[in-house]
Amino acid sequence: HRQGVHLPDPLAVNIATESNRNLRRALLMLEACHVQQREGLTADMPVQLTDWELYIRQLAMDVTREQTPARLQAAREKLYELLVNCIPADVILKTLTNELLKNLDDSLKHQVVEWAAFYEHRLAMGSKEIFHLEAFLAKYMALYKKYLSDMFA
Repeated sequence: HRQGVHLPDPLAVNIATESNRNLRRALLMLEACHVQQREGLTADMPVQLTDWELYIRQLAMDVTREQTPARLQAAREKLYELLVNCIPADVILKTLTNELLKNLDDSLKHQVVEWAAFYEHRLAMGSKEIFHLEAFLAKYMALYKKYLSDMFA
């Protein structure tokens, strides 16, 4: 109330759930909701994801839609953009993995999670984050392309 913003309880519960009880994320989501609807927050309004989460969601859709060297190059640029904007590499990898798994066949999920864990370890041990993130995406694209070619062969 200090800022003159009334936060309805149902919206507060939605934000708490969507932010996984992470206070920093919750504040960013609340701010996004406030910017979206200046005249006031309502109990039934949708909770906005942060810009970087929407960016990662789009990246996941792009690499799932098309597995080409050009797409991988575009994905590398998006990953670099996220890193330049101070999104930690481990957060990028975790969020990207969750987005990739959403529309994936169950037979592939295990492999993708395994490779995500492999590259998460590499991220922790190495110094060039972009290499490990790009390698994970390249591995995902190869797995997905093989899955599609096996399915339609």
